[in-house]
Amino acid sequence: MKTELKILLVDDDKIMLFLHEMFLRKSGILYDTVLCYNGLEALEYLDAYPSQDTVFLILLDINMPVMNGWEFLNSIEDRRYIGRVNVVMVSSATEESEMRKAHSFKQVIDYQQKPLSVEMCKKMKECEMLKGFFEDFAAK
Repeated sequence: MKTELKILLVDDDKIMLFLHEMFLRKSGILYDTVLCYNGLEALEYLDAYPSQDTVFLILLDINMPVMNGWEFLNSIEDRRYIGRVNVVMVSSATEESEMRKAHSFKQVIDYQQKPLSVEMCKKMKECEMLKGFFEDFAAK
């Protein structure tokens, strides 16, 4: 069975979700994208996802209602799919402490300032931690 890639954009700001999805597509990242408005929606999506062969790239905001990014990261630590989850934190927080905290989670592979741009998305594809990830999958 072929491994599938899904991208989850998790942010409570609908305009940010629209922009980030558009920037991903314009940068050539053409994978299936799922929009979630908080960490709980993303967690429920992952918990219900039937395929054991799907790899997830999650672009995760920190400050959201219902379940924030930190709560989401803590919640997935003991889930069956943890080894198939890669997270890029996308936040307006510029504090060094937030970046350090993000990188303390093994699933977090990058931290980007909000909003993303086409250039940032292209750089994300070339980031050493992500480069092989995108080379492993053919764009749809």
